[in-house]
Amino acid sequence: MNPSTIQERSNPPAVPVSAGMSLDEARQVKWLRSRPKPLGELWDEGYLDASRLEWAAKKAYNPRLKEAARVLLEGHAKSPLHPVDSKGPRASPSEIKEPIRVAMRLEEARSTLWPFGALRDQPMGDLSDSRKLSLKDLAYAVENAREECIRQAAIAIMLERLDQEIEEPRPPAGLLRVVAAKRSYSERRQLWLASLEGLISGGVLAVGVMLFINSLIGQRPPGAHRLQLAEVFASPELTMALLMVIVGLLGVSLLATLGLDWLMKRLDKQIEAYRRGEEGEEAVIEKARRALDGNWVLFRDVVLPGRRRTDIDVVLVGPPGVWAIEVKTWHGHYRNVGEAWQHRAGSQWKQMRKSPSRQASAGATALKSFLRADGIKTYVPEAVAWADQTGRITLEDPTVPVWTLDRLEDELGNLSNGRGLSEADRERIVQKLTRLCQARKKGAW
Repeated sequence: MNPSTIQERSNPPAVPVSAGMSLDEARQVKWLRSRPKPLGELWDEGYLDASRLEWAAKKAYNPRLKEAARVLLEGHAKSPLHPVDSKGPRASPSEIKEPIRVAMRLEEARSTLWPFGALRDQPMGDLSDSRKLSLKDLAYAVENAREECIRQAAIAIMLERLDQEIEEPRPPAGLLRVVAAKRSYSERRQLWLASLEGLISGGVLAVGVMLFINSLIGQRPPGAHRLQLAEVFASPELTMALLMVIVGLLGVSLLATLGLDWLMKRLDKQIEAYRRGEEGEEAVIEKARRALDGNWVLFRDVVLPGRRRTDIDVVLVGPPGVWAIEVKTWHGHYRNVGEAWQHRAGSQWKQMRKSPSRQASAGATALKSFLRADGIKTYVPEAVAWADQTGRITLEDPTVPVWTLDRLEDELGNLSNGRGLSEADRERIVQKLTRLCQARKKGAW
């Protein structure tokens, strides 16, 4: 069996769709950092679809990925009866300009134990070096081994034997690290509002109990004349006064009950809004855990000195740079046109005083100044993460990028500002923000 056939079993015909890139070359280009696999493989698995490719063709920072997505879209549109995963003639290894990507590191492949025959349980690398395993044996393992690791190891060793240039997977960098202060802003607001509700309810109850007790223990002066009910009704003035007192008491009681009910409902509504906000932040962090690895650090609810009333919901620090992200979970139908934000009220759009775009920009500017105070000069892009999926949002040329939750993993995997951060600067930023969060935990400011 020809090894190139094994490696490129699922590749499409090398049909040139673009003057600069063929369909076969497009399938070899890797997707975003959130899922660094060749586009062809992800298409065959069903992960990539037309909508994702359209997004990449418009928004991918990597120009090669952008071109590859466009080529795949064009190829699929021009050959609807022959989709991109169709079988056909393959390009020879000499025509492949890029290194062949393998799914297993060569060192790991060489230490994998051979599963067949008399050579069973011996390292495949040693068997290959001593030529006890032939290319035919390795091809047999690719076709017949039950374990996926055996098949991938055989492919890697076979390509090594054929002196093919291969690209090994990067060693895992671990999981995304999340750093947070004691409580998020949403948690603090929920706690404060719940405490306020308790104080109001307790105050009203205490006043009622005190009035009741006072009425029980109150005594009339000795010798005071007690009015009889007959005397009250016998006098028109006293009757009218009694009725006015009763109506007044009922009115005050009703107004107090309605006012308290309105106030409690308003507080409950605010608590629910902050609860949704907290859930939205959790959803964004969960997406970030899936998309980013241990080369990144996520700081949650960063409160900069001098900005204690506002916080930056999410700060991301990684090899490409630093990002300030504002998270929103508003219910309803919203529209972002440029910098302006509008809310749908009935059949009309109403302008909003609070603009998430301006909030995100203000946070990014403040963070940039905070870092510059220590001599760290870096560009801090901003973004709005729209974490509510129950409502709708319409975007028309937003001045600040708005990332919806369903596309968030792709957006995070696409992060790049064209400059990047040195490892030394990245470490300084992480240490500075970590100290800031630790100071809040200890209540230092």
